[in-house]
Amino acid sequence: MTPATPDRAALHAFLERHQRFLLTTHVNPDGDAIGSEIAFAHWLLSCGKQVRVLNDSPTPAAFGWLANPLGIEVYDEALCESRFAEADALVVLDTGNKQRIGRLARHVELHAIAVAVVDHHVTHDGFGQVNVVEPALASTASLVFELVGEAGWTPDAHAAEALYVGLSTDTGNFRYSNADARAHRMAASLIELGVAPEVTTARVSASAPAGRLRFFGEVLAALEVLEGGRLVVLEASPEQFARHGLVGADTEGLVDMPRIIAGVEVVALISEVEAGKVKVSLRSAGRASIDQVCSRFGGGGHAHAAGVQMRGSRQNARDRILPELARVLAALGDAPAEGGRA
Repeated sequence: MTPATPDRAALHAFLERHQRFLLTTHVNPDGDAIGSEIAFAHWLLSCGKQVRVLNDSPTPAAFGWLANPLGIEVYDEALCESRFAEADALVVLDTGNKQRIGRLARHVELHAIAVAVVDHHVTHDGFGQVNVVEPALASTASLVFELVGEAGWTPDAHAAEALYVGLSTDTGNFRYSNADARAHRMAASLIELGVAPEVTTARVSASAPAGRLRFFGEVLAALEVLEGGRLVVLEASPEQFARHGLVGADTEGLVDMPRIIAGVEVVALISEVEAGKVKVSLRSAGRASIDQVCSRFGGGGHAHAAGVQMRGSRQNARDRILPELARVLAALGDAPAEGGRA
């Protein structure tokens, strides 16, 4: 096996030094975030460590089955204080931006706790004492998979499923351009460990309530096509979320759907779960790099998949984001989209 990089070696030493771990991830966690947390927790438990998992946002229904029997706790101020007091180390997975862990960020500043970051996004704060950030990897689950391999641990059945969920969701079930040979080799290894892709994928995709489909239908029915057909804009209001009983994580996959429209280069989803809190999710068909648009406003991500949380109204978000996207698209020239995927 290839020797660990200096950052990876530092993480292995970090994990060896500490005993009581708290794991967390970004707000509105996706499959990669939840899958990486679960697999990482199983790894630490196999090493005799104490582990708690606490997130700012609830676990989406599609991934709730992964949380059992370990359990993923949801933020409450008193609970969070207790978990930070118990732990001697915090591991942040699938984000390197401190503000993206939501309300837990304030507790990081208040407690003298060692922090490690394990992530694969281009934009990051590097706020950990140890930062293992590898954008070349398809998912954070990919990084966790390689880390446990370096440590000589073979993922148990549940951890293997969690890793597969992280990999498959972040590659769009292997449809996006990040589903490279390395990603497929990882998938093959997990299948050899007993993961059944058809079963695991069904457990993720067959968990949506009827209201989520109605919500998707409403939002897609009102989509706007701008910039000569190269930009699609979707909006979701607090009233729509409330009417269908949904939360921010329930938009997972929605922003990807309009990328099948011929000629579309970029899709923007502007969702407001509660008044004054807007999330902007951007996707590129392959030619446009949109991570810098988000990082300009405090967000980040990948060149072809990025996001940012903004204060204010959806109109405020449009007024700030859409001119930036227009400039990005203008720089592409007149060539049509090539159909690439992030």
